[in-house]
Amino acid sequence: MKILVGLLFLVLNFARASDLSPVYFSKFKESSFSAAEIKELKKFKVLLVPGVLAESFDSQSGNQIKVGFIFEDAFHEQKVLLTKEKIDFSFVAIDTESPVEVNALTIISEIEKSQKPVLIYSHSKGGLDTLEALRLRPELVSKVHGWVSVQSPFWGSEVASLMYDNDFLRQTGKSLFEWMGGSAKGMEALTIKERSRYMDSADVRSVIKSLDKKLLNYASYKPNAFGVDTPLEIFRNITQDLTGNNDGVVSLKSAMMKEHGLNVNYVIEKNVDHLMTMTKYRPDKLDFLQKYRAKYDQQRNTMTLLKMIL
Repeated sequence: MKILVGLLFLVLNFARASDLSPVYFSKFKESSFSAAEIKELKKFKVLLVPGVLAESFDSQSGNQIKVGFIFEDAFHEQKVLLTKEKIDFSFVAIDTESPVEVNALTIISEIEKSQKPVLIYSHSKGGLDTLEALRLRPELVSKVHGWVSVQSPFWGSEVASLMYDNDFLRQTGKSLFEWMGGSAKGMEALTIKERSRYMDSADVRSVIKSLDKKLLNYASYKPNAFGVDTPLEIFRNITQDLTGNNDGVVSLKSAMMKEHGLNVNYVIEKNVDHLMTMTKYRPDKLDFLQKYRAKYDQQRNTMTLLKMIL
């Protein structure tokens, strides 16, 4: 009997999670915020929470690894958009390679010091850091008006797990994380085993349930095409073989909570890799990707997702 009740609960939760992709694509066609939407947005503070290696895409950071010779600054388009519309926002300054419990404290501080309710736009591991912040301080959920997790590996990364299971790659990855100012634990925290243990805990499930419709999962995938169609080609292909559709770093299964029986609405977008939502390829460096790149509007993606969590 208990098994039947459990199965019924799981089915009901799957049924209640809505695919909001049609809404997303409809709103994506809108070229700007309406006056009413701007007025509504100004009631909140937007927190931009970056993911792993975001500092490497920031020309002003002190990170040891810099990729500015190929990519533009991370979150540049989001900052331009919010500044242009005079919307209050903060780029949360975390050491992205540090463990979630460390970065969570910074996010908690940002939420606490905001004079307004917050809208959270988190990318990649930034979603894991945000979830940990709300797990540690569940009473702060009341101050979160909306949260969109963008391409976050809630159930871990296949690539991170493969690296961690190989002695040489594990040591190399740990050294890399430590060299960039993080810790070896930051890498381990991205493995499927560690993330599954974390996501199955009662307190994590409780805080997700309390968020209810405030939380929106955005996931994307980039199908394999002829030739090199993304800088994440190798990782995308490995993950494709192991789990299926992915953005080059995170699989759809890992990014969407509805895949694990949780009542969280979601958006799925095709032909968007893990980098396209937070940076752009420099036109003079990756000419072979420009036709692909030109099809994507990063500001409109951000604008649309913010509209959906208002």
